[in-house]
Amino acid sequence: MRHLRCRIVWFLVVAFIAGVASAVNSDGSKLAVGDVIMVVVDGEKDLTKEYQLNSEGCIVLPMNLPPVKLEGLNTSDAAAELTKVLKKVLVNPQVTVSFVKRASMQVFVVGQVKKTGLVEIGVGDRVLQALAQAGYDESSDLSRVNVRRGNEIIDLNLKKYLSGEDLTQNIELQSGDTVVVPRADIEVIGSILITGQVNKTGPLPLKKGMTFREAMGLVGGVTVEADTDRITIKRENYSEPIKVDYKRAMEGDKTADIELQPGDVIFVPEIETAFFTLMGAVNRPGQYPIKGKLTLSEAIGAGGGPVPRLGDLRKVQIVRAPGPDGKPGETVWVDLNAIHAKGEQEPIVRRGDVITVGAVKERITAWDVFRTILPFAWIFR
Repeated sequence: MRHLRCRIVWFLVVAFIAGVASAVNSDGSKLAVGDVIMVVVDGEKDLTKEYQLNSEGCIVLPMNLPPVKLEGLNTSDAAAELTKVLKKVLVNPQVTVSFVKRASMQVFVVGQVKKTGLVEIGVGDRVLQALAQAGYDESSDLSRVNVRRGNEIIDLNLKKYLSGEDLTQNIELQSGDTVVVPRADIEVIGSILITGQVNKTGPLPLKKGMTFREAMGLVGGVTVEADTDRITIKRENYSEPIKVDYKRAMEGDKTADIELQPGDVIFVPEIETAFFTLMGAVNRPGQYPIKGKLTLSEAIGAGGGPVPRLGDLRKVQIVRAPGPDGKPGETVWVDLNAIHAKGEQEPIVRRGDVITVGAVKERITAWDVFRTILPFAWIFR
């Protein structure tokens, strides 16, 4: 009797764990590498536990069983696959599988949400899960959401999904996707013009209450050539353009996110030519322009590379330019040889950087000493 009570308690515990785990994800999403799942095998304590899908999309069971590939299956199919494997060692195994933790990825959410920018979601998660993280309300137009994936734009009507009319609208996201949520249709009070380094220039209808941040979301944000420190808004009857604090505005700071007025012209200028200085054991020290995204290796290459047998790429120093507050910039030491060997990402050169390539320390050998004193050997005759 006591043994039976223990088994009942154990069953309730694992059922509770499975219930909690299944709450993490119950939309039929497929398992991916890195996912953590809960496997419950009725009456088998050694098999009932959490497992993580390895780099090959498999979980490894005890009892000397072969790895079981579950990647690409939903939880129901995964349970069926495990049941088939466990039948080799158990009689009529009862298996359930549920999510505990999804492998994570990052997407961008911009537009009419409470928190714009990077959002971390699980691999296989869908648009509404990303929007839940970013926060949306009645001012978000869920009928006109779009997902930007590389050069592709996918238009979605999430209201149809929520009403059950079209369940295909809540698509699965991929790492790096940008989800754009427009403001719900309200009174149009005029138009504005956006020019310069944005992904889509031109006029935009101005809806009552539209802000700078919303306008940026509607044009796909700024380009990599944009100088976000010099964005201005030209407004009628203002003698000087209004300067925009881009960083604070895009973070949702209401004091910086300027409400737009009819006739406003937003200008996003291009970054002025920036320079870096190259010094040390390189063939052509000097000052060089930064064009686009410049890696440390490319910067050193612009100066003809390191001096043969003297330049030491293990000892490269980068002194960053002083900040706007006048404080000295940071000093970074880089071992380029190690970075290349490990396949890691190189530092990107910034405006005002001073790069110094160190010199190889010469090692003095006994032979070097002998060669030095040999011409004077006659003195000791």
